Amino acid sequence: MAAEQAGVTLALGGGGARGFAHVGVMEVLEEHGVPVEGVVGVSAGSIAGAGYALGYSTAEMRQRVLEFADNSLATDSRLLALMGSSGRDKCKGLTDRLSRLFSQGMLVKSFFLDPSLFDHDFFHDMVSFFLPKVKIEDTALPYAAVATDILSGEEVVFDRGDLRRAVQASSAVPGVAAPVEVNGQWLVDGGSACLVPVTVARQRARGPVLAVNVDKEIVTQDLPDQAMEYYLRHTEIQGYHLTKLLCEQADLALHPELGDVHWADFGKAAWIMDQGYKAAEEAWDKLEALVKPERWWRRLFGGEAAAL
Repeated sequence: MAAEQAGVTLALGGGGARGFAHVGVMEVLEEHGVPVEGVVGVSAGSIAGAGYALGYSTAEMRQRVLEFADNSLATDSRLLALMGSSGRDKCKGLTDRLSRLFSQGMLVKSFFLDPSLFDHDFFHDMVSFFLPKVKIEDTALPYAAVATDILSGEEVVFDRGDLRRAVQASSAVPGVAAPVEVNGQWLVDGGSACLVPVTVARQRARGPVLAVNVDKEIVTQDLPDQAMEYYLRHTEIQGYHLTKLLCEQADLALHPELGDVHWADFGKAAWIMDQGYKAAEEAWDKLEALVKPERWWRRLFGGEAAAL
């Protein structure tokens, strides 16, 4: 790559386990020597982005993700219960099945009686597995994590302070994780306000913004059966169109093909990372054009001069 190229700012979206695709995208950037000037992340994107901003190589990040996939945090019976039938291949024995059924019952109880399905410690331990206890100011690249104030509904951007706490706040999925209190604000997943933080990245970028959206496609052949399903479908469609508008504000947006992989299906980590890699490789021509400065004669003459 030429020394005069512009660096990109990454806007990494949320999606739980689907966010492992960010690592695959970063592998392509690293292999091709694409300069990255800054990282902004939401939820899963805040975790992957923090690792990259700290200066970890993508090989180190991939290895850590694979280690997490075999960790007790990733195979917690409550996560399998959340996946329902999609987690059956991991619950082959009678003990496993009974454990999942028990967990499903506990989740129903928590859904109605508790503020969250998982306590504060569970997601704290998850974030701590990936990230050291450091301040955001000490990252090798400029970094920001985006959370949402559950009372005001406004975005809260962390670019200073405790990295782990910022990431935990950015990843606190409402109802699943307990809200995180920071400076008197009660914060939840940044995806509540913006699933892909393109606007925040644009405000901080000197060059182009590369967005990575790991959310599900919304097309389905199954008509909802119940009123609650219709309501949830309604909010899903709203979120999809908001995210689409946000991604259109980026200079380039990647959307790895992850099918219907559940956000809690950490067992598919390797495949998910590979899909992120594939999406970035297939878009390499666009990525290269994004960071390769336009020659003055191309701007002046256009057309055939672009090939000079």
